[in-house]
Amino acid sequence: MNLRNIKKRTFSLCVTVSSLFPLWHCTPAFQGEYDDPNKREIVDDKWNESDAKKTAEIMVNGALKKPWLEIFRRQHNDTRPVVIVDEVENRTDEHIDTKALTEAIQDELINSGQVRFVDKEKRQKILDEIKYQNSGAVSGASAKKSGRQTGADYFLSGAMSNSVHTQEGLKTVYYQVNLKLTDLETSEIVWSQKNEIKKRFNRSGSGW
Repeated sequence: MNLRNIKKRTFSLCVTVSSLFPLWHCTPAFQGEYDDPNKREIVDDKWNESDAKKTAEIMVNGALKKPWLEIFRRQHNDTRPVVIVDEVENRTDEHIDTKALTEAIQDELINSGQVRFVDKEKRQKILDEIKYQNSGAVSGASAKKSGRQTGADYFLSGAMSNSVHTQEGLKTVYYQVNLKLTDLETSEIVWSQKNEIKKRFNRSGSGW
């Protein structure tokens, strides 16, 4: 048998084995496991979920301990104030999902039981649904009426910024989140706070 025939038979055998056992031949090994979503860890030098959760906890705890909440409840027969939340503005040089930070802050406030919320983001969809319910397609007994939505007392807004410093193998990343709560009727800022996160990284070799 010449060399050319040997090569042809070898190739034919390889194709046959590959077609019979495609997964065995092509699929790489894969392993995975669940992890604790509440565990704080640093995977790289960027803003991450742990930073958002930590910031939300600190700032909400701070907000609820300030005088504005007690003053409002005293002036309104112990009624909880209604807050509307604007998305935190990203002033950093990173692509950051500030909506996740905004939702983390909102969750902390809602779960505290100290305030109530109206949904700024879904306003138009809510109005469209009310319009549909009053179009005649829904029974009058169950149709929700317009003009009965709860008005917000306060507007929560904020922004985040960052700065980065490097020197040889040392890198320092600094984040600052500022939040403020504004009285919608008077435009008075009743609460303001900033939270800072500072991370240090060491790297062997040159450059970042």
